[in-house]
Amino acid sequence: MTSSLVIGRRFAEWCSIAFMLVLVALVFEQIHDVLGPAGMAEGGPYDNAAAYPRGVALVLLGLVALQVIVQFVARRPENEDGLRLHQLTRPAVVIALFGLYLALLGVLGFHLASAPMLFAIMVACGSRQWWQMIVFSLAISFGMAWFFESQLDVVLPGGIFNLNIPW
Repeated sequence: MTSSLVIGRRFAEWCSIAFMLVLVALVFEQIHDVLGPAGMAEGGPYDNAAAYPRGVALVLLGLVALQVIVQFVARRPENEDGLRLHQLTRPAVVIALFGLYLALLGVLGFHLASAPMLFAIMVACGSRQWWQMIVFSLAISFGMAWFFESQLDVVLPGGIFNLNIPW
């Protein structure tokens, strides 16, 4: 008994495009409404506060535009199978983990939230090489913290323990 709802592959791809467009719109709304009135996104030394999220959103928008072109140009086989609903479980879990990470980032801080998030995403993606996953998640987390804090002078969230590493 494996009956499951089948979703057309093309419909799922359009849903992911819509989701990414909502994320891009949310980023532009946040950097305009939250940073703009505070004077942090309009010139001066605080211009960098909006530059990074704007850059990421623009790259994401470019990738979405590329995917839209692929959607219109790509030919699909007539007998292409759809996606069963359970096949979308893993992407949904990864998105939920990332949402949980964003919710906990301000409370726990970057250092306490990032490594567990990376580890959890690797588990959700099916990896079971525990020591490699621990080393990889710690290395990526501290590497990103070093890059942002020492090279870009970005202050990462310290959380309730105010954890920031003086590089």
